[in-house]
Amino acid sequence: MRKIHIFLGTILAALVPPFASAHEVYVLPPEVVAHAMTQPSLPIFEIVSSNTGQFFFWVFITIWAIFTILSISLSKPVERRVEPLLRPLKKYAPLVGRVTLGLAIVASGAFGALFGPELALRDFLAPELIPYFKSLLIVLGTLVTFGLFTRLSALVLCLIYVAMWIEYGHYMLTYANYFGEMLLVLIVGNATHALDRYFHHLYPHVFHNILVWVEEHAFLILRITFGISLIFASFYAKFLHADLAIQTVIEYNLTTYFPFEPSFIVLGAFAIEMLLGLFILFGIEIRFASLFLLFWLTLSLLYFKEAVWPHVILAGTGLAIFMHGYDTYTLELGFLRRRNRRAREPIL
Repeated sequence: MRKIHIFLGTILAALVPPFASAHEVYVLPPEVVAHAMTQPSLPIFEIVSSNTGQFFFWVFITIWAIFTILSISLSKPVERRVEPLLRPLKKYAPLVGRVTLGLAIVASGAFGALFGPELALRDFLAPELIPYFKSLLIVLGTLVTFGLFTRLSALVLCLIYVAMWIEYGHYMLTYANYFGEMLLVLIVGNATHALDRYFHHLYPHVFHNILVWVEEHAFLILRITFGISLIFASFYAKFLHADLAIQTVIEYNLTTYFPFEPSFIVLGAFAIEMLLGLFILFGIEIRFASLFLLFWLTLSLLYFKEAVWPHVILAGTGLAIFMHGYDTYTLELGFLRRRNRRAREPIL
């Protein structure tokens, strides 16, 4: 089993370029990151076998928590109480998504790094081009924030994201949430409170009909890309290069708050983040998953004292998904409609 684990880890390592996950890069010294990148992947079977009792206890707690939350979200009295508060938020979700992307891109230009600090402009651009590219990002981000030439700006940003794959390859899946926001803004360019809405009537009729159809799928795209981003980032830093997360646990004395060995804490964090990503990807407990993400993101920023700007996209995307709630293609809504074709969209 150990040989199979090492073999799989080796193959996966060959498919992913050697760049460290964003969160761990933010909080660890460069020399610690460099050493951690050379270490083997997380030995899941060894950790489970040496912590069998604790492992199954926390598996039980997790399953119990999931079903408890599910029962709360499907409770009719609870739904009736929260529906007047949450239902009106849906129409503002595209606005939050657009402003989130705009501010994140402005911050990228201002700090000289695209999407995250580890993707510094100086690493892939000639020095003489950096000032122009920084200005381009700030202009594009400002236009997106205020909703002017929104679709054109989003299209340029999409092309920039795709071009980054040439330099960083599969690591760009870490920032798939950016791409999802870009596609959302590209699709819903004339959303609430956008300056572009004053020009919407000028679109050709056929083009308008196409946009209306595509807009129905905008949050499906955002949800899928956000889920992929969370899953890949967790897989990369907490499994493939697990020593990054283990060193973070040690450096910041997290065993004081979680009385387990560091590798077991990392395994737990890996499992929770994977579940969170899968829940968002497939559309299960959307609003609870978003709240859970925002809660731990806030604690992380306060405890690790990280730079705020790289996390704007995570917080804003989580908030936009929370405000929008379920779309037609979520697994939970599909399950309810298999039982009752007239089932309403869940609130929680």
